Amino acid sequence: MGDHRAASIGHYSAAEVARLAGVSARRIGSWARYGIIPSVSQRPRVYSYADAGEAVLVRYLVEQKFQTRKIRLIVENLRRDYGQWPLAAAPLQHDGRLAVIEKDGKVWIDAADNNEQRVIGKTLLDLRAVRAALEHGGWVGYQTRREHIQVDPEQLSGQPVVRDRRIATETVADLVKRPEGRALLLDDFALTDEEIDEAVAYENDVNKALEASAA
Repeated sequence: MGDHRAASIGHYSAAEVARLAGVSARRIGSWARYGIIPSVSQRPRVYSYADAGEAVLVRYLVEQKFQTRKIRLIVENLRRDYGQWPLAAAPLQHDGRLAVIEKDGKVWIDAADNNEQRVIGKTLLDLRAVRAALEHGGWVGYQTRREHIQVDPEQLSGQPVVRDRRIATETVADLVKRPEGRALLLDDFALTDEEIDEAVAYENDVNKALEASAA
């Protein structure tokens, strides 16, 4: 899905983006106020699918020990050339300490200060692979690939669902706690045990990520 189309699709609250990025809603609001991630509107804050994708990438950089100030510099530097969602649009790579853009196959430009950095003997991670995880559940989907989890802004208001099914993972996790819940999911919703278990595991991991972020 192109970012221009995604800009107008999906209307997520800070809490919903937080679940996709694995951080607190307060952290999402802070990133938006500092201009690190965009939003569709400011009062109240509403975010698009593309905005949520930027939040997942910021979450990755935070996990790699990038300070908020440095992430903000990266975003500001890249936005001039790569538009509203620069972390997703730019050919950013990460070498363990720097976020860089390759130039001529030999020299890398530090995205935070535009200085040249020579990265030798490193296998660089393309951050677009992190962004792609949004379709599989966001940050938690990046940490552990979920084959049966899907996030599509045109399905069920963009909430995480069981792939190709119109049932939210939260609903699955809630129903399975009930005495006849699993049977209901198997019979009435035609889910498989594998789909049910993966949805429950996904929700458990999302909640763990939120708890860790709030600690």
